[in-house]
Formats: sequence, structure tokens, C-alpha cells
Amino acid sequence: MIALKRVPLCLAALAIVACAPQGEPSQAEIEANIAAVAAVRDHEVAAINSGEVDVSYLAADAVMMPPNEPALNGATAIEAWVRDFVSQFTGSLDYTSSDITVSGDWAIEIYAGTLTVTPSGGGDAMGESLKGIHVYRRGDDGSWKMVYDVWNVDTPLPEM
Repeated sequence: MIALKRVPLCLAALAIVACAPQGEPSQAEIEANIAAVAAVRDHEVAAINSGEVDVSYLAADAVMMPPNEPALNGATAIEAWVRDFVSQFTGSLDYTSSDITVSGDWAIEIYAGTLTVTPSGGGDAMGESLKGIHVYRRGDDGSWKMVYDVWNVDTPLPEM
């Protein structure tokens, strides 16, 4: 009988512990999350550089905003864009700088890099300096996926 009287108190204590802030993540947790996010970005680079149509690093609801084009909404639309891109060009993507900040289940990466594309039908390679932002989200399964991919290029517009 005494044990039954303690059940509400135990349940209240569990609720308080479950809802209490978990505190700041340890340095090891921060570094592990940054490494996991960087691995997603490295997956993107490997896919582009190999010419594969692999967008498994993207969340299903991802949004891509390439320069001088309309936004692409959803991994299916982005996959079609990538398929079209690799049918026209071979690409070489290299991120030259990256700063990743993780906050809870979200991460933001500010980056710069170079992209060199060579027309598949022949022709000279074209290089471009680029910069952009990636936003990542950790899913319920603990894996990170890219949710937003926004970039632009450093080439100025032609004079009018």
C-alpha cells in the first residue's frame, strides 16, 4: 500500500527530469555532430565528382536554390536537376572553406569553393568560384540530412 502512494510522486519526478534542459553538449558531442554534418557534405561532393545521380544526402523536403534558376522543392525535383546536370557536364567540386555551427537538431554551414564543369560533348572546362549556405537537420533516427542548399557565384554580371 505504501508503494502505491509513491507512484504519483515517482511519475512527477520522472516528468520533471524528462522535461528539464539537458544542458550544453560536451565538446566531444559538438565535434561528433560537426563531423557527421561534414560527412553529409562530403557525400554530396563525392556524388558530384563521380557523376552519380545520388541525392540520398538530402532530406525528402529539401530545397535547392542554384544561381540564376528557380528554386527546386523536394528531393525528387533536385534529383531531376542533378540528372540533367550530369547528362550535360562532368563536374569537379571542391570546398575550400567551411564553417559549421550545430544547435540542437539543426546545423548551418557557410562555405566557399570552386566548381569546374566540362561539357560532356567536348569543349573547354569552365571554372567558377562559389559561396553558399547549407542547412542540415538531424532526423528521428539520428542521421543528418541536407535541407537547404543555397549558393551563388563570384562572377560579376555582364555590363549592360
